[in-house]
Amino acid sequence: MDILNLVMMILVGAMSGTLAARIMKGDTFGFAVNALLGIAGAVVGGMLFNFLGLTPGKNIIKVLSDTFGVELPLNIVGMIVSATVGSLIILWVARIFKGTQGRRRRR
Repeated sequence: MDILNLVMMILVGAMSGTLAARIMKGDTFGFAVNALLGIAGAVVGGMLFNFLGLTPGKNIIKVLSDTFGVELPLNIVGMIVSATVGSLIILWVARIFKGTQGRRRRR
């Protein structure tokens, strides 16, 4: 694995994990946990988008290119979108499990 790819994976993971944490909880968990959440989210989101046959970020790149003349690599936006969606799913499932365990303890 190339060191640049590893750094990119960690940075995209941290960004995606932070976005998902802010959307779901309103706060972040710290750089390391957000990066791990985003990397795991990239796996979940990648499987989901592959299953659906979608390419995340494709239309966003087209709009940015047509409107502002900005050329971005398709994979970076797709990685962020996919990892964020996957991270949201992970946080949502974790919230469901946390809620059911909390109810069991109260009885």
